[in-house]
Amino acid sequence: MRPRRFPLTALPALLTALAVVGCSSQAAAPSGAGGGAAVQGVTDDTFTIGTTLPLSGGAATSGKGFEAGLNAAVKEINDKGGLRGRQVKLVVLDDGFEAARSVANIRRLGDQEKVYAVVSPAGSANIPGSYPYLAQKGMPLFAPVLPPDPKQDSVFLLGTSQRDQARVIVDFLAGKGIKKVAVIGQDNELGHSIRDGVKEEAASTGVEVVANETTEPNSTEVSSAVLKVREAKPDAIVLGTDNTQSALIMKAVDELGWKPAIMGTSSTVTTGSAGTVGPAGSAAKGVYGTFISELPTSDAPEAAAWRTAQQAAAPDQVGSAYALQAYANTKIFFEIVTRMGDDLSWADFQKTAESLKEHASGIYPPITFGPAAAGGHVGTTGAKVAEWDGSDWKPVSKDWLEPGTSVS
Repeated sequence: MRPRRFPLTALPALLTALAVVGCSSQAAAPSGAGGGAAVQGVTDDTFTIGTTLPLSGGAATSGKGFEAGLNAAVKEINDKGGLRGRQVKLVVLDDGFEAARSVANIRRLGDQEKVYAVVSPAGSANIPGSYPYLAQKGMPLFAPVLPPDPKQDSVFLLGTSQRDQARVIVDFLAGKGIKKVAVIGQDNELGHSIRDGVKEEAASTGVEVVANETTEPNSTEVSSAVLKVREAKPDAIVLGTDNTQSALIMKAVDELGWKPAIMGTSSTVTTGSAGTVGPAGSAAKGVYGTFISELPTSDAPEAAAWRTAQQAAAPDQVGSAYALQAYANTKIFFEIVTRMGDDLSWADFQKTAESLKEHASGIYPPITFGPAAAGGHVGTTGAKVAEWDGSDWKPVSKDWLEPGTSVS
């Protein structure tokens, strides 16, 4: 088939049409960014937010927990009169924990559903694919779950990074008298971030990294890495692996009759839930994990408020660390919007969020965002530590531990 040719006489009209498309595209991007213009997702009666979550697929347990926590926060504020007098509407899309679907969902939320912001989406490996779109659009992405920080004005992260959690792990182990550690980590962003944190903190604490073994993502073969690490005779193993591999490593270590300390991050041992330690069975007893938001069993007043709100919205998720985290994320988002003046633009949201200084949410470590250009928009750097006693996670640190702080 021959390509279709346009007559030269049609060129002015074609250029005009393209210009109109370009202008409408540019006009759509900052629809929430201007001071006096209409704000996307906001009407006289409603305030619409959205999210993308793995409600199906291998990570559906976490996705349903996050959805429940979002719903609890939305129901709670709507029952109290809404957000700045507007009822909050929540649009939830399922991405099946697939990167392409997550990217498509965030674009749909921004361009078709016209949400004001995407709040508490899950998928550390999936979210970064949306960063270019968000940079062009300017729409806030608030509290995604532990992806790398893009240092973009519209992206705000709350969860303490894997690297900083790994630094806290080394500080904690050093405080227990551990002298030699080994890392077993995947060949991906998760594993690399934890390795980097361990290396950085080991250099400043005098802890020696005696082995560093790599596993392949989505593989169940961990025995080779475990055997090589045992040859180095570490006092402790730091896990930079996904939940399945972390459980398999615990079982492999136990089957060898070997008893090193084992410790992971909130992602690698899912501290606060049985997602990792459950499949590991008795081999998980005594495992340590960092956690970056309060546990569901916390006696903090804010955690008690969440349990009440969760009971009213989705009682089957009372006790879910994922639900608590999403509830807290959404409450902090609501707090920022409440602090804004009559200008609800995206630019003012950014300004107000960046003005938070040591904000106490009761669920997270003190929150300070600051300008993205000054180092990124990660609001927290601290973590606490818990130990799995065979049936539950028991906190072993009362206060939030900042990286670089000695632990005795």
